[in-house]
Amino acid sequence: MVLLSLCFLLMGTMLAGCWSRRELNDLSIVGGIGIDKSGDQYKLSAQVVVPEAMVSKRGGSTGTPTAMFRATAPSMVEAIRKMVRSSPRYFYLSHLRVLVISEQVAREGIRDILDFFSRDNELRADFYILIAKGEQAEKILSIVTHTEKSQANKLFKAMDWNKRITGETANVYLDDLLSDLISSGKMAVLTGVESIGSKQTGEKMSNALKSNDYTHFKFSSTGVFKDDKLVGWLNDAETRDYNYILGKVKSTVESLACPKKGTLDLVVNRVNSKIKGMVTNGKPEAKVKLFMEADVTEVKCVIDLNKPETLYGLEKELKKKLTASLRHVINKAQKTFGSDIFGFGNAIHRSNPQAWKQLKKNWRREFVNLPVDLSIDVKIRRTGTQTNSFINDMKKKEEQ
Repeated sequence: MVLLSLCFLLMGTMLAGCWSRRELNDLSIVGGIGIDKSGDQYKLSAQVVVPEAMVSKRGGSTGTPTAMFRATAPSMVEAIRKMVRSSPRYFYLSHLRVLVISEQVAREGIRDILDFFSRDNELRADFYILIAKGEQAEKILSIVTHTEKSQANKLFKAMDWNKRITGETANVYLDDLLSDLISSGKMAVLTGVESIGSKQTGEKMSNALKSNDYTHFKFSSTGVFKDDKLVGWLNDAETRDYNYILGKVKSTVESLACPKKGTLDLVVNRVNSKIKGMVTNGKPEAKVKLFMEADVTEVKCVIDLNKPETLYGLEKELKKKLTASLRHVINKAQKTFGSDIFGFGNAIHRSNPQAWKQLKKNWRREFVNLPVDLSIDVKIRRTGTQTNSFINDMKKKEEQ
């Protein structure tokens, strides 16, 4: 009987959960982290949510919605622990939205700083990683923003919208980045971000009250890596072409010249891409097969869209344009950077694992001269609620 009672007591202690709980009032929720360099040490900046200011109250805000904490140390974990010295709360990282790395740190190498973020058991991997192009990461996170109370949250949402609408950002989570860094057949890319306007103005609450000339941010280009080091940039158009090849474009806009003069715009609403690798007579080859559907969305010229041959001509023109632009971004990756950001090596590995064992030893050299065949199919499905533009009617009126 005594033994049975002891068993029940032991079971009771095991079932009494919440032993590791933390009260909300004891937490500083970190939305964004910036990593800069100060000499040989890392300078961390953490944007922390201020709950009282986040909640709208009658009579106005109680203060700034976020607070910035900073610390300098040789390692990530030591820097975060140093921040606690000036904070009354525990730094909670599970709601991290963005990690911003300065261009200087990215060019020197990012492998050391990523170990902490991949190892910490509180961190989820669903945060975006960005590069502060040509400036300090701290500056990006310090901006007091319009529309969103947290700059980190605004960056996260803006990345999502750009992925859906423009196709001009490389939306990379931690797991994606780590996978590319350890792969021998694909190199990494990260989106660049820079601030527009004065740093001093951007850090003030008055910045969020301005309708003009306020400090804000923009995504600017995509950083190309070789191993864990940043080696160069793709511009917005090149980033979109990169995403076309990987089939990551959800929607975007393509502009074409009309047969006579003027232009028209097409909204791309479907992209399907397949990358194939092969080895022929011991030589590696790659093929990109791209299918695209688009609709006419804006016409700024005189053109007859009722004729099937007109749409066929536009499809032919768009195919020609895409072939040239995709060829350009492939050549830039090969000749300028020598970095296989498309994963052609992985495609060859999937198709011929035995041959890849030998090819991967000198893949950088092989990639520079890799023949890449482009096969592009374009279909224009719809022309909107009306086929021809009223510009045609106006032109006829002028000719009368």
